Amino acid sequence: MAAPTSRRHPALPRAVLPALLGITVVLLIAFGASACQSFAGGPVLSAAEYRERVAATEAAGEEALRDLSPAPAAGDGVLDEVSGSCVDDFGFDDTGVTRDEPSYEWSLDFTDRSAYLRAVENLHRTWTERGLDVEHVDPDKDSGLPGITTTTDGIRLTLAPDWYSDRPVLRANGGCLRHEYDFHR
Repeated sequence: MAAPTSRRHPALPRAVLPALLGITVVLLIAFGASACQSFAGGPVLSAAEYRERVAATEAAGEEALRDLSPAPAAGDGVLDEVSGSCVDDFGFDDTGVTRDEPSYEWSLDFTDRSAYLRAVENLHRTWTERGLDVEHVDPDKDSGLPGITTTTDGIRLTLAPDWYSDRPVLRANGGCLRHEYDFHR
């Protein structure tokens, strides 16, 4: 019987260890810088770019509204730019920079529950045919009505019961954006 031989793995060359440490440090710094910009709220848009985003948000919502079948009676879209989660709590924004979250909402009036459910099903099919990922919104606990949501060009579209009234609404949300403040909006 032969005596077992011990095999030792060759140690990493001494030059490789400092290189690996250096790469790790560079990656950590890059990750930290990315996290800081994300924490700060992303890039600052010009006032004109922000107005374009507001218009794109409204247009995306109006397109979804036109896609509803059966078509409900709908009120005018109401712009809301105030959001408690879209605030510079830590003072990252310079003078002349603010944050807003362009969000449009349309109150919808369907003839009955089945018309709403058909509209949800048809809109789901339309969005899927456009290659959008559609997520289901759990049924509202009071009305029992489900909803759907998707994102297109960074704009979140949602058809679901309102959180307070349980009535169907269509929302288009452009996300929290940092932008130069424009007094002439």
